[in-house]
Amino acid sequence: MQHTRASGRWRRALKRFAAVAAVLVPSGVVSVVVAEPAQATVCRTNAHVYLTSVYPSSFRFENQPVDGGTDDYQMFASDWTSLRVGGNGLRPYTSAFWNVESNVSGRFTFNSGVAGGNCVANETYVNLARHTVGGEVWTVRANYLTGNSGQFIQNQAHFRIFFVDPPPPDPWYGNPCYYAEACF
Repeated sequence: MQHTRASGRWRRALKRFAAVAAVLVPSGVVSVVVAEPAQATVCRTNAHVYLTSVYPSSFRFENQPVDGGTDDYQMFASDWTSLRVGGNGLRPYTSAFWNVESNVSGRFTFNSGVAGGNCVANETYVNLARHTVGGEVWTVRANYLTGNSGQFIQNQAHFRIFFVDPPPPDPWYGNPCYYAEACF
């Protein structure tokens, strides 16, 4: 008789547990789904963009302030400017872009290559067919989507270019730009 009472209690306890589990398990599944972050971590590094065609190279990371300082460079004024840019830790299949504000010729934008599934926008040359003059200053701000947090970094101060007049031709050596990379 005692064996029957124990198995009856066991059955009632098991039925109660099953009823509570039937209510709680679906709620738990829903709460786990809701608790997941909107963008899962997909990149190996925090997002950053870079300019590598100058020395030293210029990098800006997603955790740096938007209005932080810029890296400053000097180039000879010419009919076009070439920059090598890229990014890492970017949201896959997006590209970084930079807003340029010139104190002479207004505003314009240029883009990096598109990031692959590995979050990398490989370095690419951007050739800007824009005439520059001595005394012109380009203030360049970066914009990009981060691959891990999904943040949009907007108008982050990145670098400035101060354009100077090329030196006059040297009568002994001909064209002064023959050996200067900034003239090309």
